[in-house]
Amino acid sequence: MTRFILLALLACGLALPAAADDWPALKVGAQTVWDAQSDPATHTRFIPMQLIVPGVWDGSQRIELPPARNYEAEETVWNGPQAWTNPYTGETLQVYDRQRTTRREGHVEQKMALRADQAAIGRVYDSRFGASVCDQEAKFPLGFWKQGEVRTYDYVCLRTVDGRVLSLHRRARITIEEIDYEYRGMAHSLRFAWYYTDSDSGEVLDHRTYIFAPGPGLVVHDRRWR
Repeated sequence: MTRFILLALLACGLALPAAADDWPALKVGAQTVWDAQSDPATHTRFIPMQLIVPGVWDGSQRIELPPARNYEAEETVWNGPQAWTNPYTGETLQVYDRQRTTRREGHVEQKMALRADQAAIGRVYDSRFGASVCDQEAKFPLGFWKQGEVRTYDYVCLRTVDGRVLSLHRRARITIEEIDYEYRGMAHSLRFAWYYTDSDSGEVLDHRTYIFAPGPGLVVHDRRWR
């Protein structure tokens, strides 16, 4: 029946209804706002927190913490921001609680907080391997970045083993592979590599590709060959 109605409209010279806009404006705000924050001439872009945790963005070049209530992305659930106190320093931070349960790892709980320079958000707590508390990790880039840019961050994680506090020296390297592109029809997507090592031994602890898109947030995280 629908097909015959469409044919009748065309035969009468009437315009068809416009196709629905695929841009998730209700989740992330107007597409024109996102368009304005990319500079094709310099291949730079301002990456807002609203790309990592979907939220309406007004285009202001400041890092905000949009609310996440059971926001699910690639097997992880985010809640926050909420207050969390570092058990080693007593410092209170605003964090996102990030949890997942998998057959390989079981239940994993993490706390994600902004770096002091606001260039990235990273883990300040990870429940795995006896639980670690880290300072100034960089995992997901934020703010101004450029196509092909590489930044390396050294930081320390603390872990208590048999009553002793161990200092673990870590290094994270972020490489921007696609600063602003269309991923499966989703405009203003971001693809980058995250390379994570023990900075003392050089051991590679993780190496992944991440893709974020406005609206769904994290759409891909693939482990890469070490």
